[in-house]
Amino acid sequence: MDIFDKIIRASEKAIGEFNKPESHVKGDDFENYVREYMFLKDEYKLLHKTQDYTANKGDYIEESKEPDYKFRSIKTGKEFFVEAKYRSGFRNDTVEWCTFPQLKRYQEIDKKTPVYLALGIGGYAYEPDYVFFVPLKDIKYTRLFLSFLKRYKVSVDSPIDHRLLK
Repeated sequence: MDIFDKIIRASEKAIGEFNKPESHVKGDDFENYVREYMFLKDEYKLLHKTQDYTANKGDYIEESKEPDYKFRSIKTGKEFFVEAKYRSGFRNDTVEWCTFPQLKRYQEIDKKTPVYLALGIGGYAYEPDYVFFVPLKDIKYTRLFLSFLKRYKVSVDSPIDHRLLK
């Protein structure tokens, strides 16, 4: 591959990032927040990160149906998945975090390996106002009420303590 091919490929990649829908940019920003601030590299080993479905130019990857991350706690050895979702705010004290087929898929995965929802609300995706960390086994619906989420609120400035992994 000569230098011109490399320049063309780099340009295509940059244009693709520039044209990425804002919802995908926010999703990527919150996923980065989850990894950098909630699951520190010296406390949690990253076993898997699901690729963005747009990363392969429309070529669907089956594993993209899995939650965003799979980690292992270095202290306990416990493995678990985390689905990262960011929403700009609540509507009538509720937030729609997934679709019904996604919920069913995550529940099936949760039967074998625990799944947790990391939900960022408000502020910016890379610096949310509120973060909730909810075991999927406690979630029954695609829409969550603030009254339900309050018991799962975690600090936006502190990593997840391994004791929260039930």
